[in-house]
Amino acid sequence: MVLKPLISWYRRYHQQLRYFIYHNILHVDDPPHSLALGLAIGVFLAFTPTVGIQMVLAGIITWILGANKAVSVTVVWISNPATLVPIYWSGYRVGCFMLGIEPEGAEWWGELTTPPTGWWNAVKFYWVEFLEISKPLWLGSFVVGGVFGLLTYYGSFHLIRGYRARRDALPDKQAAADTENQE
Repeated sequence: MVLKPLISWYRRYHQQLRYFIYHNILHVDDPPHSLALGLAIGVFLAFTPTVGIQMVLAGIITWILGANKAVSVTVVWISNPATLVPIYWSGYRVGCFMLGIEPEGAEWWGELTTPPTGWWNAVKFYWVEFLEISKPLWLGSFVVGGVFGLLTYYGSFHLIRGYRARRDALPDKQAAADTENQE
């Protein structure tokens, strides 16, 4: 059955994600603002068409703003080969809507599969076609990335602060055990 391996994969992925969040985000010795800002920057950059330099941009922006670099650089990997098409397609559609233009149809996308012959002709062809969609793609990606970045900041800030408040309210079992061992 096809569903069984998929469910198994999802469970492993979910466990790894929980472990990452619990150990690499919630227990990092940084203020909630720094962690939340690092997450938000990473999410924002993941939605922008900056593949190849996203990690560098995340490092530079988090350094300038004083956010958590490790979290931000890790989160940009939301955009990966499996997620690029839906991420960029949503940004492109939002950009087209905001600019009041029609998105390119299947015919245009089909033309991309048959470039002209010759290396330089193919480069020029793809460059011209890219410029045709770049304005709505960049605009929409900034808007979608900005919305998801803001949601990530506020959501993660409150979740991290709430988690730490609950954790700090619990009696410190390790300190109590250490005190008993010293006596």
